[in-house]
Amino acid sequence: MPPETDNLKLQELYQADQSDRGKVYDSAEAVKELQLRDGMRKSLLVEMISRGEVNTPKDLYHAAVIFLHGAEPKDFLAAHRLSSMAAINGHRPSRWLMASTLDRFLMSVGYPQVYGTQFEHNAEDNKYQLRLPIDDSNILSWEKKFYNVPTVIERLGQLNGKLAK
Repeated sequence: MPPETDNLKLQELYQADQSDRGKVYDSAEAVKELQLRDGMRKSLLVEMISRGEVNTPKDLYHAAVIFLHGAEPKDFLAAHRLSSMAAINGHRPSRWLMASTLDRFLMSVGYPQVYGTQFEHNAEDNKYQLRLPIDDSNILSWEKKFYNVPTVIERLGQLNGKLAK
């Protein structure tokens, strides 16, 4: 049975990741610096995993978020796997993360997203927009609600509301 105590070092990595997400990066140089920080966090996370230090549902969630901000399909798939394990173990915020990581993985390998969780910033209009393509034709009518995924219009309102402040 894994330990029941959350990994505080992993929590610090997660908080740094989230702090980085509180900004809009409007230059290629700023994005590159963000990607370097993301890569460093991922490297530290991989070391933690190899030492058996990622165990609780909250640890799994934090690790999944860090992998979600990785750079390649295998990162997004790891994020999906970890968020799935956290959700199965009762961590409710991981439900949305399961949908988001699946969308990110699908788009990274050339398929349309299905839940509509992936957005991009349009610098010209200074607004967020849905990343296309999307194919939600095979999801169940209640599936988005189960995963706590807001409608595209609701999410655009949330994202663009932050820009207006």
